[in-house]
Amino acid sequence: MNTLQWTNPWLQRPPSFCQRIEPTPVASPYFVHCNAQAARLLGLKAEQLSNDAALHCFSGDELLPGMHPVATVYAGHQFGIFTSRLGDGRAITLGETRGANRETYEIQLKGAGLTPYSRTLDGRYPLGAAIREYLAGEALAALGIPSTRALCLLGSRTEIRRERSETAAILVRMARSHIRFGHFEYFHHRDDVDDLRDLFLFVIEHYFPELLDEAAEKRPLRFLETVIERTARLIAGWQSAGFVHGVMNTDNMALSGETLDLGPFGFMEAYDPGFSPNPADDQNRYQYDQQPDIGRWNCLALAQAFASLLPSPTIPAGLLRLYRQTYQQHYLQAMRAKLGLQTQHPDDADLVSGLLSVLARSGADYAGFFRSLAGFEPGRGSFDSPTFAAPLQNWLDSYQNRLGLEKASPDQRLACMNRVNPCYILRRHLLDQAVQKAEQGDFTELGRLLTLLQNPYEEQTGMDFYSLPPQKA
Repeated sequence: MNTLQWTNPWLQRPPSFCQRIEPTPVASPYFVHCNAQAARLLGLKAEQLSNDAALHCFSGDELLPGMHPVATVYAGHQFGIFTSRLGDGRAITLGETRGANRETYEIQLKGAGLTPYSRTLDGRYPLGAAIREYLAGEALAALGIPSTRALCLLGSRTEIRRERSETAAILVRMARSHIRFGHFEYFHHRDDVDDLRDLFLFVIEHYFPELLDEAAEKRPLRFLETVIERTARLIAGWQSAGFVHGVMNTDNMALSGETLDLGPFGFMEAYDPGFSPNPADDQNRYQYDQQPDIGRWNCLALAQAFASLLPSPTIPAGLLRLYRQTYQQHYLQAMRAKLGLQTQHPDDADLVSGLLSVLARSGADYAGFFRSLAGFEPGRGSFDSPTFAAPLQNWLDSYQNRLGLEKASPDQRLACMNRVNPCYILRRHLLDQAVQKAEQGDFTELGRLLTLLQNPYEEQTGMDFYSLPPQKA
């Protein structure tokens, strides 16, 4: 840890952007888990991360030289309703450091105590919720979907009260940037054009340096195009993986195109377009089949926050066309890969929608179906699916005809499909089991599940339980 060089560019910004804040240490901190994969991104080995110095640093007892923690302010549309002032209520940015791959990572402590933006909350993070975010970030990253990740997870004896008494945890998370759509919305809705422009210059100089080659008057539009493309690609990845974020508020959308703030998320098991893991979303605004449109809505909110920086206050229609085109392109590309198709055909979108219609009627397990489909042998019509044999067979006939246009052999297709269709996903019952045991002080299930999720495409001997949906009582 002492070999890393730390800076915090937020300190160069006006006081209206952020406030200095010291973490509030927890009682008797200990490591729940250290993420060797994430540590390698910083050029560290797991043992370099899991020592006393790192424990004292991440628990807030003794920060390293160059760490100057801050909490930032932002706004956001929450379930479609604008809230003018939110901010980092339980996240504290320690600073950023350059990784082994020359990428820069911003490091945050989530759950390290009160900040000026905590409102009525305590700034703490329950252990169970922290474990859920830890596992979700790693599951997404292993599937190739950009996400914030956890460097490590700390537990403590500090008691907090939610619906019941729990112990507090600190999640040490990392991302290329935690800047949200809501950071721009905050200044736009305050009519603070000077700070809005200052924030924009800060963001492109620090996180989008390629835009500095553009003429100054073109930079805001090019910036929006870049963020919109990243957002569309991200949500295409979510949809193809059957992942539902659950709270797609604009303050939970990162400019970097990384999945941010994993709360009431869920990986869809039985295919259901209306799947929602968030019981508080009583309007079903953020359910699975709404995510692409909500992504577009959020991009429009960001574009509106840029109105004062654009040559014309009217949002260019091309921005929203760009979102749709990028989303459709990347979603169809991902679904072709899941079906083992290496070429393109005009009827592929119909082939995909036809399959999803069959899956919706059958309630088939989404991940399990695609993993099994890799074993389908054209010409034999064989596929183990007694629950919906008739409608599926009609689709298989179309699929078999489509495979006839491919050059890959069945064995080649099997290998390709198994590289993109996971054997292991973060199923709800597995997650609940890991959390329950961890809250009792047993972290073995957490470690086992994390190992499988970080290698989701490789079948492990004796681990069939982790690849299957829960058995019905």
